Amino acid sequence: MASLVRRLFRRKKPAPLVCSITLDDGGNPLADDPHHHHTGACFVDFEPLAIVELFQSQGCVSCPPAVPNVHKATSESPNRLLLTFNVTVFDHLGWKDTFARNSWDQRQRAYVKRWQRNTLFTPQVVVNGLTDTSGAQGVDEVNEAVIKARMEMRLPWHIYLDANDTEVRIDSDAPTPGFTPEPAPAYTDDAYGESGYTPPAQTQVPPVPLVHDIMIAVYHATDESVKIGKGPNKGKKLVHRNVVTDVIKLGEWQGGDKTVSLPMARSAMQRDTKAVAFVQAGPGGPVIAATKI
Repeated sequence: MASLVRRLFRRKKPAPLVCSITLDDGGNPLADDPHHHHTGACFVDFEPLAIVELFQSQGCVSCPPAVPNVHKATSESPNRLLLTFNVTVFDHLGWKDTFARNSWDQRQRAYVKRWQRNTLFTPQVVVNGLTDTSGAQGVDEVNEAVIKARMEMRLPWHIYLDANDTEVRIDSDAPTPGFTPEPAPAYTDDAYGESGYTPPAQTQVPPVPLVHDIMIAVYHATDESVKIGKGPNKGKKLVHRNVVTDVIKLGEWQGGDKTVSLPMARSAMQRDTKAVAFVQAGPGGPVIAATKI
């Protein structure tokens, strides 16, 4: 199995899963061009976006060798988004992390609590709030964590997340709380001409068991190198990618369709600033849908 995974991820040019063509309101290809030519813009990888959270510290001796593995693994696919959260756990060793925040400490510890652990570590890579690893053993270790998280994500309903310049929209067939499905039609024996006929059971989609948070994370979409002046990593440079600057709760979701407004229009963001919207089952819970803004 491991060798198969390695072969899959060594392919330099993976084939796109689907080719998309934009349609107008009448269902016709936009510009009505019957001779569609493939370009990079029309290829869409249908794999859902995976949120890969990296908890790291400039005072952690294990981070400089492991972080490049995480960067490489998350850059191999457009459907993996790295979000870097620097934590304060090693600030007492002589160097105060320049990007660390107490709120990122709390985010990491929410996963520790949800998984009923009593220890935390850095670097820690959390994929969709479902699996974690360190990246210390190489790129394949991170790849396998992503694959495992995708396999563990099993929902009894569909959810699709999309965003435009000012809004985030959720489309889902998950029933809202209190929803009562229409009863199956009553059939008589005569209707089917056979005695004792039992109509097929109606499949009912189960409700969403708990309230989910609709969140956005804002991050610097550039690499930032920090030369560490003190502590265990004195003299080393640590590259930071997609450093998160803010995480904002936009609303709550528990089934059905929903639209929420962004706190700032996408077009108003600075050039090196980007954001991602995601739906998460509370602090430390699974991330069940995500979309880049």
